Amino acid sequence: MKKYIKKIFTNGFILLIPISVWNIIFSSKLPPAFDLKNFNSNIPPLILIGENLFRTIIFVIPLFMKINIHKTAAKRGLVVYIAGSVIYYLSWLVLMYAPNSMWSNNILGFAAPAYTPIIWLAGISLMTDSYYFKIKYNKWHFIIPSIAFSIFHITHTILIYMRIF
Repeated sequence: MKKYIKKIFTNGFILLIPISVWNIIFSSKLPPAFDLKNFNSNIPPLILIGENLFRTIIFVIPLFMKINIHKTAAKRGLVVYIAGSVIYYLSWLVLMYAPNSMWSNNILGFAAPAYTPIIWLAGISLMTDSYYFKIKYNKWHFIIPSIAFSIFHITHTILIYMRIF
C-alpha cells in the first residue's frame, strides 16, 4: 500500500491537479471574452486543433513521469512551479477583480493567463527525471510540447484580444 501511495505522490500528473481545479472553479468568473463560447468563436481551426492537441499531450505525458524532489534541479523546479503557479493565479485574479483596469485591457495583462503557464510547465519538467517505463527521460520531451501549446494558446488569446480591443 505504501508503494502505491508513493507512486501517486511522485507522479508528474499530480502537479497538474491544482492548476486544473483552479481552472474549473474560476473560469466562469473571468470576463466574458474568456467564456468558452466567445473564446473559441471565429478562431482558425489550425489554431484550435494545435492548441488542443498540445494541451492533451502536456496533460498525458506527466502521467508517465516520476517526480524526484531529492535532486537539486528538482528543488529548483519546485520553486519555479510554485512561483509560476502563483503568477498564473494572479493573472486570473486581476482579470476577475479588475477587468476594466489598464492591465486587464492591455495585451500583456489580457494574455497573461496564456503565457504564464510556461513557467509552471518548466517547473514540472525540472522536477521530473524519469518515466515509469524503460525510455530515457529528457526534459525536452515535455518542454517542446509545452512551448508548442503556449505558442498556440498565446496566438489564440491575441486573436481574441484583437477582436475585442
